[in-house]
Amino acid sequence: MKSLLLLPMLMLGILFTSCTKENITQEVVIPNKTIQYVIDKDQWQFDSRSQTQYVDIPVPEIDDYANQNSGILVYISEDQETWEAIPDVLNGSTFIYRYTNGRLFIEVQNADGTVTPAPDYTIYAKVVIVESDPIE
Repeated sequence: MKSLLLLPMLMLGILFTSCTKENITQEVVIPNKTIQYVIDKDQWQFDSRSQTQYVDIPVPEIDDYANQNSGILVYISEDQETWEAIPDVLNGSTFIYRYTNGRLFIEVQNADGTVTPAPDYTIYAKVVIVESDPIE
């Protein structure tokens, strides 16, 4: 008789036992920075050493900390609607970028490596500084 009561008691015990799971999440918001620039066709300069056209953009937000610890992404557009990440080939020309403290350089040359004339249209650039916590 005891064995007959044991099974229903176990079933009721399992049914009415409740466990609560508590998830503790800590949300850390690291603000990224987005800076937009307009590059007019007369801003391009020729570098005879590298055989490229380039534009030198002052970006004071790229300080020593950002240069050492953050990600620097650059996008370009002809219409401010469609953005393309650099490096990229746009209208047959290859765009790349370099940066250092306070400066961003966008370079352009033909996709085959030959010298290209400077773009004869306005280019919009978007610089995104992705903040990051350095791992020690």
